[in-house]
Amino acid sequence: MRDRHLAWLRLALAIALPTWVHASPAEPPTLRIVAPTNQSMPMLRMARDLPVEGLLKDLGELLAQRLGLRPVFVALPSKRAGPAVASGSADLLCYVKPEWLDGKVLWTQFFLPGAGVIAAGPAAQAVSRLSDLRDQALGTVLGYRYPVLDQAFGQPVRRQDAVDAQTNLHRLSLGRVQHAVTDRATLAYYMKAHPQSGLREVMEVERQQLGCALSPQRADLLRPLDQTIVRMQADGSLDTLLNRYR
Repeated sequence: MRDRHLAWLRLALAIALPTWVHASPAEPPTLRIVAPTNQSMPMLRMARDLPVEGLLKDLGELLAQRLGLRPVFVALPSKRAGPAVASGSADLLCYVKPEWLDGKVLWTQFFLPGAGVIAAGPAAQAVSRLSDLRDQALGTVLGYRYPVLDQAFGQPVRRQDAVDAQTNLHRLSLGRVQHAVTDRATLAYYMKAHPQSGLREVMEVERQQLGCALSPQRADLLRPLDQTIVRMQADGSLDTLLNRYR
């Protein structure tokens, strides 16, 4: 009887051992981060619907790491990004502010500096104030909103949409539009990469602090996110990240 019991024990161990040997630790829960497909460097560069480099990639990965989560990037055009976060199809969208999004979302503190500017092409006529551009078609990005300009003009911006921020500036350099609305960091990056473009900044439209929109279905993450942001500001890691792309 004892030999029989030992035989059954050996058989049970033989069956269980391969499963035990090949078992791996459970992966951490995911944080689904929107990667806006119409962003451009230094914010984001995409390849095959995956982020390759850029501030938004590095920031998303750093936030997820500090929260003990695994970052999963969800490629979406800006027009679909807000609804995706509001519905819970995605968890987090950064470098945004409430005026740009539809739907009910939660907001972290506003901790990312940004500036909207008017860029001029090489042959553009001089302008000294926003009202000079009221009746001019401006280079814009599909799905982006420009509420400050709409308000300043007393009417919606006359748009000449491009699929992304880089294409917007490329068309400007070719003279297809005389002026374009863009982000200062994006313009500076493009001018550094294309010094022959002849582009220049002519005026600042808006200086702003931007944050991250969080899905209401992940409300449990709001306080940890804000605490993480405060720690990143205190330990210098946020400045290190921002300086990488200045």
